[in-house]
Amino acid sequence: MSTRLRLALAAYLALWAAIAGGIIYGIVRAGYSAWLAVAFPFLLFVFVNGSLAYRARIRQLRLEGKEPPRYLQYLFFPQGLPKFKQEAPRSTHLLVGIAAALTGVFFVFCGVALAFDAEWSRISQPLLAAAICIVLAGIGAAFLYLSWRALSFGRKSPANVA
Repeated sequence: MSTRLRLALAAYLALWAAIAGGIIYGIVRAGYSAWLAVAFPFLLFVFVNGSLAYRARIRQLRLEGKEPPRYLQYLFFPQGLPKFKQEAPRSTHLLVGIAAALTGVFFVFCGVALAFDAEWSRISQPLLAAAICIVLAGIGAAFLYLSWRALSFGRKSPANVA
């Protein structure tokens, strides 16, 4: 990358940092929460940069005589739509399985802990409280099943055994 291009990129990012700082300051001064003040400039950054990249990509594709993708499709999937039939790498299975297992254990723990820690005689609607505990534990069990499916990537299921 040339020095001139690096300087232009640094100036562009510095301009975005100044704009984001001003937006964050204005939103916080207006009395809104800090998470909103941080999320809004980020979404604006993604939208503006995606729009600029889309315009450049359209120009390039039209010069090549190809059909450009739709705007929202390009904004969310710049490399094209994902191919769901392709096998994911083992490391992805491992990370998703671990994340799902931790989430499942957390939900099961919350549901069981609420059930055992509740003072059922003092609860005005014990059936609702029991339903909440069961739903939490059920969501946890679903995440645990998902993690088991994701982590069993070494085993192949038989194809249409009849």
